[in-house]
Amino acid sequence: MSPPIAIDHADAPKSSLKTSQQQPGHAVTPTQFDPAKHLAFSPPSTVLGMEDLGLKPTALSSVASTEPFPLLSHEAVLQHRRELFSQDVLDSCLHHTRPGSVQLRGMAPRYAPFIHQFWRSPEVLRIISDIAGVELVPALDYEISHTNVQLGPNGLDDVRNTPVEPPVATEEAIRNFEEEKSKKQEVTDQTKPIIEWHKDSHPFVSVVMLSDARHMTGGETELMKGDGTTLKVKAPQMGCAVLLQGRYITHTAAPVTNMPERVTIVTSFRPKDATLLDETTNANVRNKSHLSELYYQWTTYRLDVLAERARIVADALRKRYKENVKNSDPEGKSGLCRAETVNVADMRKWADEQIRYIQQTLYEMRPLAQ
Repeated sequence: MSPPIAIDHADAPKSSLKTSQQQPGHAVTPTQFDPAKHLAFSPPSTVLGMEDLGLKPTALSSVASTEPFPLLSHEAVLQHRRELFSQDVLDSCLHHTRPGSVQLRGMAPRYAPFIHQFWRSPEVLRIISDIAGVELVPALDYEISHTNVQLGPNGLDDVRNTPVEPPVATEEAIRNFEEEKSKKQEVTDQTKPIIEWHKDSHPFVSVVMLSDARHMTGGETELMKGDGTTLKVKAPQMGCAVLLQGRYITHTAAPVTNMPERVTIVTSFRPKDATLLDETTNANVRNKSHLSELYYQWTTYRLDVLAERARIVADALRKRYKENVKNSDPEGKSGLCRAETVNVADMRKWADEQIRYIQQTLYEMRPLAQ
């Protein structure tokens, strides 16, 4: 039986679907990640705190969002596009879940080895963690380089024919950009969003622009502040990233109105430290995933966290027991230690927390209709 998958092509013309199946994707030459060649990092000029948005700092970090900062070199952008718009990815990882856009998900590492190497490299993880103020790792392989593609007038045909080199703005697009940039920014029109107002499933996300955005009108990320007003973070330029604590900030993305494409990638992160708060969910991703693969990755990650938490507690008990033996036994021998090592009330509290964690793990794999 094939794995469950949520793909809705209802919004695409039938002729578009038929034509798109005949169009080949990019051929991909294997490329190894090289930080000297593929990174163009420069620190963000501004880092917004949660308090800047009228929100309380979370247990993980006080960082809310950054201004766009350079991260990918031009060659890294091109290699991302080669892998993302390859035939294998387009055939196996494309999800059409809302009018006006499609998502590409779950391609790494099978169909996107370079992308997998990039986002799991110690160099990139150090950059992301230093900015966030907490050590982070990718939430799951499935959540590496989730790709949002704004559909053009030709629907899925445009996606199938996405070039490796991002298209530049036309003269008309440049005129539109010049006319619009002097106008007052308004709240994103929710009748035409790339994605509706939402909070992410994972603590932190890195959003990277893979399109030429020099003359792009729209495309900003808009954040909801604590008082209900909004703040727009300017759209990143090609190869630039925005880091956002998206699990705890309601946000949306403005559509691009003058360019032939808007391609962004979102890589999700969670804390590496198993003892830190972990409120990761599958809320926004189950309906656009191969559930057999997603649930395997989800379950093993959760069990690994539980195992690490249990190991930490067990090691602490062994250390305490050794100290108790040393302090309470005249001969310093273990085996009949009279000093209390296990605080039952503390152990019950810890166990209750892990039970809730297990219950949440199962809840996040409930039937899609629930």
